[in-house]
Amino acid sequence: MNSSHFKELAQIGIALSREKDINKLFEIIVDEARSLTGADGGTLYLIDKRKMQLRFEILHNDTMKMRMGGTTGVEITLPPVPLFNTGQPNYANVSSYVALTGTIVNVPDLYEAEGFDFTGASMYDDRTGYRSQSMLVIPMKSHEDDVIGVLQLLNARDPKSNKVISFDPQSVDSIASLASQAAVALTNRQLFEELVEAKRRTERAFLDTVQRLAIVAAYKDKETALHVKRMSRYSAILAGGLCLSPAQADIVLHGSQMHDVGKIGIPDAILLKPAKLDAREWDIMKQHTTIGGHMLSGSPSELMQAGRTIALSHHERWDGSGYPKGLEKEDIPLLGRICAVADVFDAVTTRRPYREAYSTQEAYKFLREGRGKQFDPRVVDVFFARLDEIVAIQKPSIHNSLIHTSAWEVA
Repeated sequence: MNSSHFKELAQIGIALSREKDINKLFEIIVDEARSLTGADGGTLYLIDKRKMQLRFEILHNDTMKMRMGGTTGVEITLPPVPLFNTGQPNYANVSSYVALTGTIVNVPDLYEAEGFDFTGASMYDDRTGYRSQSMLVIPMKSHEDDVIGVLQLLNARDPKSNKVISFDPQSVDSIASLASQAAVALTNRQLFEELVEAKRRTERAFLDTVQRLAIVAAYKDKETALHVKRMSRYSAILAGGLCLSPAQADIVLHGSQMHDVGKIGIPDAILLKPAKLDAREWDIMKQHTTIGGHMLSGSPSELMQAGRTIALSHHERWDGSGYPKGLEKEDIPLLGRICAVADVFDAVTTRRPYREAYSTQEAYKFLREGRGKQFDPRVVDVFFARLDEIVAIQKPSIHNSLIHTSAWEVA
């Protein structure tokens, strides 16, 4: 391997390690291998261990103007290559042979080769007029020396005459090194994607838990379930307006559904009382914030952690007069400040047994008067900046407000 190949391989290795799109990674592997050898065509297979076969991922051929698989969106319709036939190793196919044995095969001319069945290649040549000649097939081995795929190059070309030649034995080491780098990069990317998918499954499980906790409210009070749905959507709008990322806004959307989950621990006699609470009852009601915090504590889920933060802080007030800790200004977590505005707006626009619902304009006035006192001024400003979106959520619910509502939404 000459020094120029060392440099190229180093640069390729860096590119492979940086690429996050696995389909693009497949293409880089084949393109770079063809560039190093002057190959007219290239195929990349991955081993499907469950089905014990080689699956086509990339199929390139310059002469045939063919680029399939990868990021092209062009499906490879060729059937997978079985690793075993009737229980016996499929050594007749060169790609499956390389996958099973981990050895390199360098064929100067397919039509003169012995030991492998190249019927498929000859049939393709007869049908298209192409001439398959030289082939280099290399196993892609992971850092644990496991074969995870096969890199197959077709028809090396002389850089001066462009005639098809055999693959230079001196270039085999370079391609083997590239295949090894590629296998490690692919393994790392696959492991990363498996971890991401595992995280997604965990988050979906946590979200399912969140939704089931929120459903508990519906059994207590129909209006509570509607309140949770509305205020969570308001909260997500405010989060977006505060330039939180879409992923963060999504966490706010789902985490805010747990803002009053601690009220599960409040006696029904207080929770469902159709009148204002007295001082003793109010003190008990306020405990729902810490009860919710305890219920949601200790979870590794970012979603559950957000829910806990919201449960504990959505009744804190900008001026420090809120509960349970009496935090003020930016000592109050941002998620709590967001949900405070969303929660109160929905609560005051809902009818109570002891008062009519505020009109929309009265609710706006309430928020404006609370700006810098009860609420974070910046969150209130975003509320009015995104008012069209807020109203779009509110309007379908205005005519559905129930006369019989509880203290659930008030506290």
